[in-house]
Amino acid sequence: MDPTGAAPLRPTDRREIGPYRLLGRLGEGGMGTVFLARAPTERLVAVKVVKAEYANQQGFAARFHAEVENARRVASFCTAEVLDNGNSDDGRPYMVTEFIAGTPLSEQIAQYGQLDPGTLHGVALGVAAALAAIHNAGLVHRDLKPANVILSLSGPRVIDFGIARALDRDSGFTLSGELLGSPGWWAPEQVRGIEITPAADIFSWGCLVAYAGNGRHPFGRGDVITLASRVLNDQPDLGALPAPLNDLVRQATQMDPGARPSAQELVLALVGGVPRPVDPPTVIATDVLNQSWQPPENVVKDTGAFRRFSRRGRKKAEQEALEREFQEAVGAQQGEDSSPGQVAAFQELTPPPVVVRDAGNAPTYVRPEPDHTNPAEPVSKPRSTRWLIAAAAAVAALSVTGAVLISTLRPVASTSTQTDPTAGPTQVTQQVNDVGRRFALGPAIDDPLLLVTEAPQCGLADYQGTRSAQGQLCLVRWTMINPGGTIKELGDPVVTLTDNQGAAHDPAPADLPASIVPGGRVDGVFVFDLAPMRVPVKLSATMFPGGKQVEVIL
Repeated sequence: MDPTGAAPLRPTDRREIGPYRLLGRLGEGGMGTVFLARAPTERLVAVKVVKAEYANQQGFAARFHAEVENARRVASFCTAEVLDNGNSDDGRPYMVTEFIAGTPLSEQIAQYGQLDPGTLHGVALGVAAALAAIHNAGLVHRDLKPANVILSLSGPRVIDFGIARALDRDSGFTLSGELLGSPGWWAPEQVRGIEITPAADIFSWGCLVAYAGNGRHPFGRGDVITLASRVLNDQPDLGALPAPLNDLVRQATQMDPGARPSAQELVLALVGGVPRPVDPPTVIATDVLNQSWQPPENVVKDTGAFRRFSRRGRKKAEQEALEREFQEAVGAQQGEDSSPGQVAAFQELTPPPVVVRDAGNAPTYVRPEPDHTNPAEPVSKPRSTRWLIAAAAAVAALSVTGAVLISTLRPVASTSTQTDPTAGPTQVTQQVNDVGRRFALGPAIDDPLLLVTEAPQCGLADYQGTRSAQGQLCLVRWTMINPGGTIKELGDPVVTLTDNQGAAHDPAPADLPASIVPGGRVDGVFVFDLAPMRVPVKLSATMFPGGKQVEVIL
């Protein structure tokens, strides 16, 4: 597998889709083709373009875009972040997600057999966390299968969620009468054509874990009719799975949807305890994977060198050189389709507290030491960089936009230009700080979380139309996540920045949206005007009425 898993573009392929420049093919399936592309922000992304036969169906494009908009609400816990959607100039709908470098679970099992118990537990936990985030946003994946789970250095990541419903009218069937989903990965209710609920994904989760743990499908092989009949009439062969997966998979594959556990219940069972009041299960799952995820050896080998290719914040000349390197790497291939692998660029953060689970013991929370690996060096050992690589998933999404405060209710691609720390505006850092740490903004487990996503950026004369009167502007980028299942009403935040001389500063005027939807996110930038020699030390914030004040050491 080359560093991206992409094959060269074919002569008949477009070179651009909307604002995205296509670089190669990541795969092709029943619904369309997935391309590796570069966004206008220079970020690598995956662009899925649907087939013309679907684009020509009456009402399909509207349903597709509605489902993609819904998918953009999903918090990025072990999922590929949905960034954008649109129509090509010939009317074919497309969606854009972050690019995840890794190996599809289907390919891993086909080439190397069943997973070892440690990796299997990580896959089960990561996919359950992804389903919890998807279900929290009011969606059902409907097509969970090994090809839609990518094993990456940062952990398992679920892709292609939500959009299968665009093919659906009112049942689980397409306009042509074909059953939605993939043969062998259906829940019984999907085969029967009755109402599809999150429990259908749980059944698929059980089959997927059994497949990964045994190296064979729990319903065997066969054509569509044979597999559908087995799902309705036979008990799945779950093989020998380690505890607690043996019991959880058995519960997940019950015929009665009401007898199956929820995704959050699976997560709690797999992390070995009840979460702390400030941490919902999806966040705890990410923390556990931060500390314990062991990707298969071939995944480390295949994706380790990609780190230098996907790094954000490089100069334009470096980006162009890396792009030439990629084109040379894939140019020798013969155009064979590759299974889609899709990677968030890495963001250096102070690692958040993580939960460590030993067999038979309750979770213990610790703060790992930051990793100081030189980012220019190829990755050879996964342990030294695991927390760094997984940090983006732990904070949901770290993209920021180009206004003084730009808020969004869905994941968006970054449109800000990252500065070079060796020139221009300086990056202010401290030896010990709370950058990257989650702060609960209320007492309930599902209250929003706030993160300052990177060290303050100071030394700017102006930013998006705001000019400094005191000598320099300092930017504090932040993310607020709603991990709960209900809409959270917001208001005007009360925010103060304290500098190294003890002086307090208010941010430039800014607005928040009225609310955050379940699983949604708000990204923003607080802009402060400081004297030239002042350094940001602490941010105090109350982000909504009735919320508690948090203090973030910068």
